[in-house]
This record gives sequence, structure tokens and C-alpha cells, in this order.
Amino acid sequence: MALTARRLGKSMSETARQRIHSLRAYPTLETWMNPLTRSLARHFANQDWLKTQDEIDFTYRISDVVIGGRDCAAYETENTTDTDQMILYIHGGGIVSGSPRINASMILPTCHLSGVPGIGASYTLLPEARFPTQINEIDAVYKALLESHPNKDIILIGDSFGGGIAVSCLLKWRDEKIKLPSRVVLASPALDGTGASDTHVTLDGHDPLMKSNGGRACRRLFNFYAPGQDLKNPMVSPIYGDLTGLPPTLIHVGSREILLGDAARFAEGLRRAGVQSTLRVFDGMFHLFHMHWALEEAKEAHADIAHFIAPRA
Repeated sequence: MALTARRLGKSMSETARQRIHSLRAYPTLETWMNPLTRSLARHFANQDWLKTQDEIDFTYRISDVVIGGRDCAAYETENTTDTDQMILYIHGGGIVSGSPRINASMILPTCHLSGVPGIGASYTLLPEARFPTQINEIDAVYKALLESHPNKDIILIGDSFGGGIAVSCLLKWRDEKIKLPSRVVLASPALDGTGASDTHVTLDGHDPLMKSNGGRACRRLFNFYAPGQDLKNPMVSPIYGDLTGLPPTLIHVGSREILLGDAARFAEGLRRAGVQSTLRVFDGMFHLFHMHWALEEAKEAHADIAHFIAPRA
């Protein structure tokens, strides 16, 4: 049963209201950390994400490709064409589950509406590898794309924990003075491993998918990811980094999310650093509602992303 308090406002669609009541909460962190139950937790989470692909009502194709030594996925739909743009997608899943294929419902609608094809980068999950392996693996994919497509504008899209990895990579690439993505999209990003955002307290229990326990769950997950590291290390928690010189960024988050505070604080950090940024908060929405294409709110969100990355879309 979902963890939501079942108290809903009147602005959201009826489909969204029903969906919030029916969602199954993510497995607990203890389940992920226990080697005896981890595979079962991955199975249930992955099956829930795969099921959302059944809602997609347009033709698409996902192909296996190897880029930078990593197994990746290439996304095409009936609307995508060979343009001067390319999406690089970094999936979420708490760094313990998911994959470019399993989480494809997060990115396929944006590819379809924008006409821009995409690549989903894979990284090694926990605990098979720890920080900074995942950043280095995404780094290898990105640099391989720069080499093979030097004239392409790459749009970087990351969701949840993948959003945090995306920003950590941006800080690395900026410091290395290599070509940055032309635009960045973050959906429900997890950016602060200390769990300091106020919404870890004020919204705890209102998202049907995740519970924070006042930020403790966040701290435990990030310590699982980067044991022995200072959680304010910008490569672990990029919200604490110098954000100067980052590309224009669009941030999406739902008003029920415990990660709303991370999104708001990061948007403010970008503003203070002089980076063009837009924060959109979707009333009543839960973590990664974008994956639920049947929802009117998800369609609106993907249309907004498509317009941001390809204004003529």
C-alpha cells in the first residue's frame, strides 16, 4: 500500500488522483542493503517501471549499443530524426536499480515530442560498485559521444539519483574545460546527500513512493553510495558545488516530493551563479510522475521539456 496520506487537492486530474492511491512504495533502504533481499527489491522496482511503458501510445524502438565501453540504449520514435541534437539520459533508481531500458518511459516521450533521438547511459549499480565509479562510467560515455559526434549539441537529462550524477559530471567536465552539454534537464533530482532540505521533514509521508524519515534515509543511501566520503563533497552532493558556468538548466519536481527542497535550493544556487535556469513545480505530483504517460500532468511535463531542448517542437 502506498505511503501517501491520501489527502489530495482538487487541481490534479482524476487519473492522477487514482494513480497516487494505487502506487506501490519503493522498497525500504534496509531491503536494498540486505544481500538476501536486494534481488527481490530490484525485481519489484524494475517491474513497476517497466509496466509504465505499457502506457506509451506511440511507436518507438530501443536498441542496444556500446559507447565508451558501456552497454547503452539508443532511443528512437516515429517522430525522431537525424538532427544536430542528441539526448544523453542518465536514469534514476536510487543507484540500486533501474537501467536505460527499464526506465525508458522517462525519456521516450521527450524524444517523441522533441524529435531528438537519445542515448541512455548505463552505470554499475550498488553495491557492485561505489563512488566515483558511476561518475567515471558516465564520463566515458559522454567523451565517446563528443568524439564520435563532434558537431552534435548534446542535451543532458537526468532523473532522481541520475540527476545528481549528471550534475556531478557537469562539474567535472567544466573543470576539465571540455565542451559542455548545450542544455540540462533535471527531473526530481537528488542533489544533497545530507538530507538537509526542509521538505525531507515537511513533505515526508506525502509522496506515495518514498519516505525520508527526516532525511535519515537520504543520508544512509548516500553513505551506501560513497562510504567514508564527506557528504558535502560536491562530487557526492553537487548542490554544494560551485555552479558557475553550467549550461541553461530546466528543473522539474512535484509538490509532494521530499526532493522538492533540493530542486528549489539548486535552482537558487544556479541563479546566484548567473546560470540561466527554470524551476517548474507540478502541483500534486509525486516522484518521477513523468514516467506515467497516461497522466495529463506527465504529458504537460514532457511537452515542456521538449520545448526547452527543441524550441520549435
